[in-house]
Amino acid sequence: MLYAVIIFAIMAVSFIVQEFIPVVEWAYHARLLLVHTVFLCAAITVPYPVMLGLALFAGFGWDAINYVPTSQGGELNFGFTILQFGLLGSFIQGIRPLFHRGRWELPVLMVGLCIFLGLLLEHLIISFQRSELVFVGGIWFKILANSLFAMLVSPFLLWVFSWLAQRSGYRIRMEGITRRFTYGNEI
Repeated sequence: MLYAVIIFAIMAVSFIVQEFIPVVEWAYHARLLLVHTVFLCAAITVPYPVMLGLALFAGFGWDAINYVPTSQGGELNFGFTILQFGLLGSFIQGIRPLFHRGRWELPVLMVGLCIFLGLLLEHLIISFQRSELVFVGGIWFKILANSLFAMLVSPFLLWVFSWLAQRSGYRIRMEGITRRFTYGNEI
């Protein structure tokens, strides 16, 4: 329980820190999406119901800060990010057993892949609403740079979450999936 409170507090702080992260000019104005990265790294460490609560909290906060209503349309609806975080969090929950075993390679790659897919989905939906599918070369590099920035930060965040889990007495583990037999012997 204490670990979940700590995760939600870190998520709240990431909203504040996100406002001070500058864009990188040479990377087509890409930036580190800290809120998304913190969410995905935290989603790998918590059970599914806590991840859904975290998706609701992070998605609502992101939409509340970044939503700009327009009369012309062409923008994402309020609440879309909640659905997006829930979907991407569900996707990354599938590799929780690897993280439980101490393997960090695939989780780091999955954080980058999830951010890439999330940004691509946003671009496709906005393009569909505007009735024009445009893929400028810069948009691909910007999405890729955002994903790479997240992949660079995610090992540090995963280490911080593992350390916090250890200090708070929370055990990062996969529940429900256990091996009962090993080569004919009971465990």
